[in-house]
Amino acid sequence: MTIAGSRRPTAQTPAAPPAQHGLTPPPAKRTRWWRAPSLVARFTVVCLVLILGVGLLAAQVVASELRSTALDQEAAAVQRTVASRIQDQLRPEDLQAPLTTQRMAQIDRLVRDRAMGDSTVGVSLWRGDAVVNYSTDPSSVGRSGKDDEHLALALGGALSKEIKPRSEVDFNLAKGGGDVMEIYVPLEFGGKVLGSFEVYRDLADVDSRVAAVRGAMFLALFGGLAVLFVALLFLIRGASRQLRRQSDELALFAARQEVNRLQTEFVGVVSHELRTPLTALLGFSELLLAEDVPDSDRREWTTLLHNGAQRLRHLVEQLLDVSRIDHARLELRLGPVSVAEATEQALHSIAALPHGLEISQRFEPDLPPVLADHEKLVQILTNLVSNAVKYSPDGGQITIDARRVGPSVRIEIADQGLGLPSHELDSIFDRFHRVDDERRRTIEGTGLGLYITRQLVEMHGGTVTVHSLGKGHGSTFTVVLPATEEEPNNA
Repeated sequence: MTIAGSRRPTAQTPAAPPAQHGLTPPPAKRTRWWRAPSLVARFTVVCLVLILGVGLLAAQVVASELRSTALDQEAAAVQRTVASRIQDQLRPEDLQAPLTTQRMAQIDRLVRDRAMGDSTVGVSLWRGDAVVNYSTDPSSVGRSGKDDEHLALALGGALSKEIKPRSEVDFNLAKGGGDVMEIYVPLEFGGKVLGSFEVYRDLADVDSRVAAVRGAMFLALFGGLAVLFVALLFLIRGASRQLRRQSDELALFAARQEVNRLQTEFVGVVSHELRTPLTALLGFSELLLAEDVPDSDRREWTTLLHNGAQRLRHLVEQLLDVSRIDHARLELRLGPVSVAEATEQALHSIAALPHGLEISQRFEPDLPPVLADHEKLVQILTNLVSNAVKYSPDGGQITIDARRVGPSVRIEIADQGLGLPSHELDSIFDRFHRVDDERRRTIEGTGLGLYITRQLVEMHGGTVTVHSLGKGHGSTFTVVLPATEEEPNNA
């Protein structure tokens, strides 16, 4: 299986570039809030204006609807009272001709016993010809209401009502102090409307009840809007902080991308420039090794030349790997690979160990192979073991441990060397990154080995992490790669 240019993107937020790159976030500009209000300040003002405006408008609409509903209910209650307690005591002739004195007195007792109450402040009985035939205000008897549209509606069979200020009512009302609602209730006999029963209702009690409900409603409405405002304020403050962080991160990321672009160009240029001298250097060292010259000179110089050439070639290979990775040109030939065999090849490529340093291996029995590119897995292990050797100048033990964990194989390479400070753990795999301390300055390195290692591991669908308790406590690098049940190809 061959994967060309495969590279798994990561969602990791780019870390701040190292100090040596000279990249620092731009200083925050401080301005007075009244000159350049922040997002939170603008939101607060706009939201308060909108909430107050919408709240007042909604409250007025709801209050108006509430009063209208209460008045409709009041009119319906009057209609039920008239139908159940008054109309059955009336006669059709009461609505067709003027009433006798005796009948007038009977209707007056009926009205005052059954219709008048705390809120009813007047009653009139209209004939079908729109003339008052009875009224609690005797001066209204005989009055014509042919121009009254509400009366006309009632005589047409519809319940009708009209609200007036008490000062505009042309009627001697009993008592009360609020607005007055005139309710016209049709009176039907034999399926035909013969007249209307008019009730004057004082609305002081209704308005008092509506005001109490409206006050509670206003309190609930504005309380809810206040809670909504506070919740939105916290949300917008969090969003504002997040936007500021993202803005700063984007600025740093853009600068980091520019540095990466320049570094990638540097890799390409340097790799091409070093190929020619590297070829000459290697050729010259091979000639010296083949010539018949004194052993003392030949061996010393050829060894130095050869070692230098090897270092240059290693640098070129690293730079080319970085360039291929950045341009997605690195190919993987995936297949089952034995971790033990790859480790053996990696250890074979490492030069003699410093005095006092030992390497031990612990492999779980029946360890499955991993799905990997054989050469790249050897390169990954070589980089990690070489790193452990390089940063263990005082000797100690390097342990290579491999075991199966679920569907993966975990490989740990632990040393007892210089260790890493905690603030370096997140950036140790960054390109060109090297820990800056006194003991490491004399150790050769380009800062590319661990960067290439992480890229190769992620291209395999795995992960690589590092753990250290601090300086002088060694480091442990952990590689997790997908396992496979296929047998390794030893050919």
